[in-house]
Amino acid sequence: MRLGKRFSSILLAFLMLSLLALPSLAGAEDIGEVKILTNVTGGKDDEEMLLFAEAFGKGINGTVIMEKPAANYGEVMMNKLNAGEQYDLLYVSLQQLYDMQVDGILTDLTDWVKASPILGDPEVVPTEEWEQLTIDGRIWGGFNKTEVHKLPAVNKAVADKADVNLDEVEPTLDGYYELFKKLQAVGGEGFYAFNTHIPGLHDLQPWFAAADLKMGFAKNEDGSLYVPVATEAAIPVWEWFAKLYAEGLMDPDALINTTGDMRNKMMAGSTGLVVDWAAWVGLYNVRSGDNYPEVVNVVPLGGVKNSKGDFMLSRGDPSIWVIPINAKNPEGAFKALEYMATQEGGMLLSIGIEGHDYNMVDGKVVMTEVGLSHGNDHGAPVPTSRKFEFLVPLNPGFAEAMEFLPYGSLELSNANTATYKEIVAKHATEIITGAKTASEGVAAMQAELKDRSVI
Repeated sequence: MRLGKRFSSILLAFLMLSLLALPSLAGAEDIGEVKILTNVTGGKDDEEMLLFAEAFGKGINGTVIMEKPAANYGEVMMNKLNAGEQYDLLYVSLQQLYDMQVDGILTDLTDWVKASPILGDPEVVPTEEWEQLTIDGRIWGGFNKTEVHKLPAVNKAVADKADVNLDEVEPTLDGYYELFKKLQAVGGEGFYAFNTHIPGLHDLQPWFAAADLKMGFAKNEDGSLYVPVATEAAIPVWEWFAKLYAEGLMDPDALINTTGDMRNKMMAGSTGLVVDWAAWVGLYNVRSGDNYPEVVNVVPLGGVKNSKGDFMLSRGDPSIWVIPINAKNPEGAFKALEYMATQEGGMLLSIGIEGHDYNMVDGKVVMTEVGLSHGNDHGAPVPTSRKFEFLVPLNPGFAEAMEFLPYGSLELSNANTATYKEIVAKHATEIITGAKTASEGVAAMQAELKDRSVI
């Protein structure tokens, strides 16, 4: 195996550093140049990207070259690959992983992961997590971060103005409807109690708990697939969304906006509640600037409870690194994957660059003004390793949001996930706007899902 000797040296270094909280790759042999095409991971601007790549290179004892397209990442990535450009690591979505694996352009990482003293350690990455990146029994990528869960994030500043005790919100669709009415009454001009991102179905899971339904795919007893939110059981929930829209409680831009649009409105104080990642509960607060906490003070809620009295939340599809089959330095690329799962690498991807985002003073992390403005997020607000130790105070509200993690579970995804979302979102828009009844819309979802061989 190409990495046999290299893994031996890593293991030796790992054992020598066993007194530290987590393993580090510093001090290993020079691994050469690693060229990375990245999306969200890295610096916040071109200048900081260079500092980030330099710090990354020092961490893996090599030279890291990072490119971060300014926009349209997926399109830019495919154009570069089609033009013959070579990269050692690519940042991709789960759907892109499926597509690339089918096209035969990915390196099989199975043996490397199993042999790794870092990534192969179930206390660093639980064994079951690798199932997300497994196709036909083989592992085709590595993790950028620990994907947590999405849950309702409510602006307590508005709730306080409405004299609402959030601890007493009834965890039913009716309970949230009443909450939205109270928030809307005090929100002011341009304010909407609820916003979401219907085009990407981001994220409706907490509400479908009312019907005991999970988003994504599910299996019939015979093993065939269906989409729970496109069944008759989902009709009451779709009717609830239509009521919110008809009564002016849902921002009409929810039908067309991006998650970025939604987040900007939340940080401006013009939205009462969204559903977003647990990490974003804290990020809303730190990125709201002077709006926090008088105008924006975001706290988590659990959403609606199911028939068993439990919340139902989604953990999202992973953000993934893959090694193309034509990578010039696949061994170095895998070393980079390992580094991201160490304490040192996790710190780089979360709090940022030592000497820029933070300094070590008397053995403690002291954030700079620049670092504080970045909200402990350079691509991995929750790093990959389950052993990772947060050495700085967490963003306000994040610790409370993480208490809901036990209610989160993965959605069943496959190569047709993007198509299912496109179909459901299209007909959901017609339901919400009143162009179709919920029963008509669900029937249309079913028909198109079948016609396009999604189910």
